[in-house]
Amino acid sequence: MKKAFTLLELVFVILILGILTTLALSFWGKSKEEAKILKLKIDYQMLSSALSLMRTQAELKQIAFIANLDNAKFNTPREKLFYNANDYSLLDSPIYSDFKSWMKIASNQYRFFLNSKEYIDFAYDSKEGILECINSKYCKDLQ
Repeated sequence: MKKAFTLLELVFVILILGILTTLALSFWGKSKEEAKILKLKIDYQMLSSALSLMRTQAELKQIAFIANLDNAKFNTPREKLFYNANDYSLLDSPIYSDFKSWMKIASNQYRFFLNSKEYIDFAYDSKEGILECINSKYCKDLQ
């Protein structure tokens, strides 16, 4: 007598595998988005801290804040962001522009891409020496 799986047992196994696959894929997509948001939060805190240091140094030396954070070209990958602007580098090493993370989109305006359809815009205010999140539902999370 041969032992084999019945059709009912195979259907149950396939059903369970389908449910587990659906659950795994739903969590995989969320964790990727959450990781991008976490990277943004870390980068934004690092930039805010560097700008705070720059403001303190400017006030102690009684000089104006730097007008531009970098000399990067607009919408161009592999440009050095937040680095070596007017002989003052905001960061010790640059963040390189990429359409999957940070990109300079205009003079003193930057964009962080969460995915191909969703992004967060930032503007550098050279009078106040701050980088502000603008027009995004994620701005509150960055405070």
